[in-house]
Amino acid sequence: MIAKNVSTALAEFVVMHFLSMSLDASQQAEFVGQITRHQQALRAYIVSLMPGMDGVQDVLQETNLVLWEKRGKFKPGTHFQAWAYAIARYEVKAHRRKAIALGVTTLDDDLIEELAERGEKTPEELEQRLRSLNKCLGKLQDKERQLIEHRYFSGATLESFSAACGRPVDSLRVSLFRIRDALRQCINKELTRGELD
Repeated sequence: MIAKNVSTALAEFVVMHFLSMSLDASQQAEFVGQITRHQQALRAYIVSLMPGMDGVQDVLQETNLVLWEKRGKFKPGTHFQAWAYAIARYEVKAHRRKAIALGVTTLDDDLIEELAERGEKTPEELEQRLRSLNKCLGKLQDKERQLIEHRYFSGATLESFSAACGRPVDSLRVSLFRIRDALRQCINKELTRGELD
């Protein structure tokens, strides 16, 4: 009975909350669609501001929460991605401050701003870079691709991958550095080819 009362109260709260919001249902649906369409680019942008740092997924979640909380301030028809990137940049800085308080060495604010400026590409540029990245990932050997997928897509630690594959963590870090460098060169070549076509 208590569970039913709690879920009823929760349902009533949600309904009242939605009724009191300034966005109508179609605007809310459009806003959710915007967030969904930009998740991959937003995550890539956050990764670019936090190279080698843990917590990318946490920052992405915090960014999504802030986007949702501030949805009434977004003006439809304006550049959603630029707005989302600005919020993400502040969330990266907040994450950095927390990390510093815990004694973790991080990038300074000036460098984060420089990375942010470089990372703010148009959706077309980002799509072209993502296509190039996917093509270059396809050129990797299976072991290299597994390492990249584990490091950037699984959310698990490098230590767990080390235990699973039997390679030392330091060796994996060196491999990641080399693979990232090879991917960067491959992407640049692909982008250059695209400009020439």
